[in-house]
Amino acid sequence: MHRFLFYTLLVGMPYAADKTGSVEPRPPALFGIVPAPAKRGVVIHKVLPDSAADRAGLKVGDIILSVNGAAMRSPQEMVEYIRRHFAGAIVAVEYIQGGKTKTQQIALGERLETASLVGKNAPKISLPLFGSGEKFTAQPGKIYIIDFWATWCGPCEPVRQALEQFKKSEAARGVEIIGITTEDAETIRAFYRGKNPPYTILLDATSETTMHFHVAGYPTVAVIDRNGKVRFAGFASGGGLESAIELARRLAREKVN
Repeated sequence: MHRFLFYTLLVGMPYAADKTGSVEPRPPALFGIVPAPAKRGVVIHKVLPDSAADRAGLKVGDIILSVNGAAMRSPQEMVEYIRRHFAGAIVAVEYIQGGKTKTQQIALGERLETASLVGKNAPKISLPLFGSGEKFTAQPGKIYIIDFWATWCGPCEPVRQALEQFKKSEAARGVEIIGITTEDAETIRAFYRGKNPPYTILLDATSETTMHFHVAGYPTVAVIDRNGKVRFAGFASGGGLESAIELARRLAREKVN
């Protein structure tokens, strides 16, 4: 089983005691950015609309230097720090915007779980197809494995390779694999060095589809059945990828009525 390290937008699940002394989970926090590595701090790759970061005026390209005085040296370090907080917590964020260093108090928002989609109708997928520019729309009657990824995400590579190997197998018959990225066509073309991707790649320039799937970090995978319902959604870590592939394999074996 692969060990995956995630570049995520958010946080964990702190706990707090109520007045009766019972311990209850507090809502997981959402800062609202997709962070990427930078020479200093972490650079904002995407900002989720109406998130804590968006309301604070943070923008793509801003460099986050520290949170509550703790230096942020990598995306995963920022994730680990934010994970100690809960929705509503106020953090002091030091960042560079337009060449100027600023510090702002920001109240963290609440993250929706990707897994909350399981059993529900899948969000609509209708995005430009990399390599042609034509619109690709997910159709009922098909089984899909969706891989949300980025070229700069190291942990996404073993996922991509595993899905490529699965596609070559006999068990993959009846399963369509789709990679969804918020990066542009030029970036994807450079990543594949001019070669055709091993499976369908869709460009989510506005991040709308990615957000509708409540993607909290990369790589996230989802499985959609023939009826258009989400059967699995979550991180590829801790056996998530293996579970998604096995589920898709099982769904493909089921008889179509």
